[in-house]
Amino acid sequence: MSVGFPLAQAAAPAGGILEAGFHFTRLAGIYLGCVLVVYFLMILGGRTLKRRFLLPLGWVFNLFCVAGALYLPTLLPYVPVPGERHMGAALIITGAFVLVGLVRHYFFDLLLRRRDGVQVPKFLGEFVSIAIIVGAVLGVLQFIYGQKVPGLLAGAGIIGIVLGLALQDTLGNIFSGFAIYFGGQFKAGDWLLVEGHHAKIVEINWRSTRLRTTDDVCLDIPNSSITKQTVINYNFPTCVHAVRFQIGLEYGAPPTLVKAVLVEAALDCPHVLRTPAPDVFLKSFADWSISYELRYWLDDHAHMNPANSHIHTTLWYSLRRHNISIPFPIQHHLHIEALPRHAEDRAHIRESLQKAVFASVLSAAQLAEIVEGSRIVRFGQDESIIRQGADAGPMYVMVSGRAEVWIESGGVRTPVAVLGPDACIGESSVLTGESRSATVLALEDCLAVEVEKAALARIISASPELLDALSELLAQRRMKNEGLVAEAAGSGQSTRSSYKAGFLGKLRTFFQV
Repeated sequence: MSVGFPLAQAAAPAGGILEAGFHFTRLAGIYLGCVLVVYFLMILGGRTLKRRFLLPLGWVFNLFCVAGALYLPTLLPYVPVPGERHMGAALIITGAFVLVGLVRHYFFDLLLRRRDGVQVPKFLGEFVSIAIIVGAVLGVLQFIYGQKVPGLLAGAGIIGIVLGLALQDTLGNIFSGFAIYFGGQFKAGDWLLVEGHHAKIVEINWRSTRLRTTDDVCLDIPNSSITKQTVINYNFPTCVHAVRFQIGLEYGAPPTLVKAVLVEAALDCPHVLRTPAPDVFLKSFADWSISYELRYWLDDHAHMNPANSHIHTTLWYSLRRHNISIPFPIQHHLHIEALPRHAEDRAHIRESLQKAVFASVLSAAQLAEIVEGSRIVRFGQDESIIRQGADAGPMYVMVSGRAEVWIESGGVRTPVAVLGPDACIGESSVLTGESRSATVLALEDCLAVEVEKAALARIISASPELLDALSELLAQRRMKNEGLVAEAAGSGQSTRSSYKAGFLGKLRTFFQV
């Protein structure tokens, strides 16, 4: 008995050690099994969400899954693990980064953009991200490590004051950036007039607002500076806005004519809106000229320079055709005069008018009279010679250059033909008073003979018998244009007679014969 007891006493500790080792191994196995299960479930759930909702999950989410797999099993009462609070801290910090990605993806990139189509300033997303991460760090210090956060903040107050004084310009720019965004003053994509520059906002960040001018020059203006000055926003409240420019013209030009010429020049530009319509104001009677202001409307400020260039170019040609001059003191001695009427011009006019639709029914004396009442005019490239839907006006016979004919229907422009020298434009309109049925656009600088209604009216008034011949010519031209000349003789005669009667009535009404 005395020998067996020590053996029994010695065997007990050995059995306890083995039992403790087995218990530890069992708990470690349970813990590792839980870690693998939790990690697998978190990865599986993340991949499912990524495929279904397009979540931007990257390597940060993998760290979050590792931290969660290490920490969550420790919440079970029978799996105590040393250092579990450090694992909990890691889980909270990595979770904060995952939350930052979700908030920026769903709130800033999707919800706000879908709601009003605007781009959220970059600095706002950065601010929210920093706030979430700082909140997570403070929560870890307060609730996991037992540090008194209010004490830490108070201890850092003096440092905060020093930093605030040193960074007051930077902080001013940051708060000004918030004021810009939440105040709705402007946003990325808006066109501004700031510091004398027409520029488009590219980005609003922590420190400054970045813009690009019409010359593709980048401007970087501090947020605090841009909020202290007067800024014109061409996109607020809508992108439709007016552009104005002034011009001084001679006293001898009737203001009503001048206004019509300016409006027509604006309407000739494809960037100018038809509604609201361009308008002109007589501003003042200056020493050398009458000052006019043209106002037209755009829906994209990027078109301002091309529109101004187009209108000014068109005005040069249009003022020249209407014999309206720009007084030299205003335009550095530039003076626009009418084209001289030389014998060579009359020869060009006579040669061109012989191609007109009515030339075959006129005598030599009648044609010479129309030549004396006509003139050569010039149209610039991309200028409309006539415009579809416009009221009746003069007829043109092309002398040089090329022009394109197109018809607009339902907002779609369909090219019809390209005209060259000797082509007649608007003959039906000048003879019958019909509105323009198509638009003719100069593809290059063009010279044309202009024939007004008055030149024809004198001839028709003296020889009313011309109406019958003219109506016959117009009916044949209409049939040719509509492809009816190839029809059977009976049907064609019937249609021609109908057209001729219609044109004859219009001619008599228009010329009051």
